[in-house]
Parts: sequence; structure tokens; C-alpha cells
Amino acid sequence: MVRFKTVQITDLTDEDLQAMGAQDQLIDVREADEYEAGHIEDALNYPLSTLNTKFPLDQGKTYYIYCQKGGRSQQASQMLSDSGFDVINLNGGYEAYLSQQEAQPQHQTTSKQEQTEVTASEKTIKPERKQLNYSGLQCPGPIVNLSQTIKQIQPGEQVEVIVTDLGFASDIQSWAKQTGHHLIDLKTDDSKVTAIIEKGEASDQAMSVHESNNGTTIVLFSGELDKALAALIIANGARAAGREVSIFFTFWGLNALKRTDAPKVQKKGLEKLFDFMLPKGPESMPLSKMNMFGLGRFMMKLLMKQKNVDSLPALIDKAIENDIKLIACTMSMDVMGIKREELRDDVQIGGVGTYIGDTEHAKHNLFI
Repeated sequence: MVRFKTVQITDLTDEDLQAMGAQDQLIDVREADEYEAGHIEDALNYPLSTLNTKFPLDQGKTYYIYCQKGGRSQQASQMLSDSGFDVINLNGGYEAYLSQQEAQPQHQTTSKQEQTEVTASEKTIKPERKQLNYSGLQCPGPIVNLSQTIKQIQPGEQVEVIVTDLGFASDIQSWAKQTGHHLIDLKTDDSKVTAIIEKGEASDQAMSVHESNNGTTIVLFSGELDKALAALIIANGARAAGREVSIFFTFWGLNALKRTDAPKVQKKGLEKLFDFMLPKGPESMPLSKMNMFGLGRFMMKLLMKQKNVDSLPALIDKAIENDIKLIACTMSMDVMGIKREELRDDVQIGGVGTYIGDTEHAKHNLFI
């Protein structure tokens, strides 16, 4: 039973939203990474996934709930209403809010958080700029390639990029904030995203690195192809954003680091049995769902090739090219009978102490 009201977010003025935020009444129920990529000024972040355990706010207030488009905010509004809170669902969500902001003249933008973006948008589009077309390239390809190109130009120079992966519109905004570069123009239609980026000064880039703690660490425990792909996609994307990244491969995750041309290693007993049962390398890793004795894996690889998504070995190659630290857990190697010569030459051998050391400088720590 619905016990809350729904209001279109675009029916509210900037002053309305600012007043809600100032009174701690504006609630963003998206996940933390979505919130960090951009949110309405002064909104409090309580992800939908945590609402059943955490919402320590005053039941005497009315709360205005929004998400990306309106689906999650509706669920959150129902949950909070059932718990005795007075709530209003803001339909349309952050996407509708952004569209409304983009339709306004730049001088009307009042958000403190968006002042950097306003300054960037006031920069002129330069006629002499490098043209890049990443049509057909899927995440994290556009961001990784753009990052490499930006390194090759001088501060103040601009790049125009066309991408058919529509998620790039959100990615490029977050990437620009994290790296200290400037998003000068952004246009999206049904088929492509066009963005113009200006390389920031060294001081801008250094400040962004400092504010973000410049670290992402990932533990890859799974030996399943789709989960390993997710880990490497996140790692390459984080590195493109200027972060120091390390991946700690342990237990089944070690299979992703195996060489396809590994020399024959003599094994006996349980080591030999493990060797027989484990995948021979990243191309042989199964899917976590719908593997179907390898048929699902074959279908997945075929679709990835058709959609121009990098394979797992290619993603590992890019990680190494971009100086992502790949650490093979020595304890897991010993337990599973995996020898150093079976792994890629460019992998570092280490233990949990190496991983813990990296987490000291990391803002994001993921376990996959």
C-alpha cells in the first residue's frame, strides 16, 4: 500500500532543493559511487541497500527522496513510509535534475559543488583540438584510451571524443573531477556521446590526486570469468582516473594469471590432482552462472567479441601497460600447487602484508 506522495523533481526550483538540503531533508538513495560522481548539493546519502539497517533521522521531519531515475526512490519511499517516516518521492531523479540544469543558462547554476564545472564550461571550445572516435568501444576502453591520449598533450590543449557507449556521459564527468582535467562540452543523443576535454594544469591534477587518496585495491578471490572481468574493468578504469591500483590474486583468482605458454612443470600427488582440475589459464575460466559445461563461456566470449569488449587476457595486458600492480598470493600458490614459472613474468609475488600495505593509501578496497 502506497503511503507517500510523489512529486516530479523538475517541478521544484533550485531554491526549493537548496532549502531541503540545508535542513537535512534531501535524501539520495543511490549507491556511494554514484553519489560521489555527482549529487544535488547538501543531499544526504543513504543507499537503498542500507535503509533497512540505517536511517537514524528525525521522524518529525518530511524527507524528499531521489535516485537516478525514480525507481529506487519509490522503493525507498515505501520502506521509510512503512517505518513511520513522512516522505515524498522525487520522480525523475538525478537525471531529470541534470537535464533541467543543462537547459538553464550557465550563470543560474548556484551549486557550490558545481562551481568547478561552471568554470570549465565558461572556457571556450578551441577550433584546433585532437579528434578521437571510440565508436563501438565498450567500457573501460574509451576512458583508458582517452587517459593515454591526455598524457601526450600539453595543459590547455583540448580533445574531442565520440563514444557510442552511452554510459560514457556519466563516466567522463566523474573522470574529469578525479583527474583535474576540464570537461568543456558534453552532448548526448540516442546513439552517441560527444565530449570535449581540456587538459588541466599540473596543480589541478595534483590537487585531485591528493583529495582522492589516490588508491584502489582489489582482492580477486574468484576463479570465474565474469567476476575476473569485472575486477579488471574496475582496475583499468580506476587507473585511467589517475589512481594507484593493485590487485591481489588469491586462491581461485590465481588462474587469471596463468601463462598459456607455461613450461611443463613436474607435479606429484595432490599438486598433480589440483593441476588437472584447475583451469589452464584465463581463457579456460568458467562463468559463475549459465556455464553449461563451457557453452555459456563460449557464448559470452562470442558476444564480447561482437560488442568489441576486451577479453580477460587483453584487460590484464592493459593493466600491466598502465602500471597496475598484480600480486600473486604466495600462500595460495603453495596450497594449490601453482609454481612461479606457470604465472606471467610481469606478476609480483607477495603475501597479505603486501596487500595490507597498499590499503593504507587506498580509498576503495574491493573483494571479488
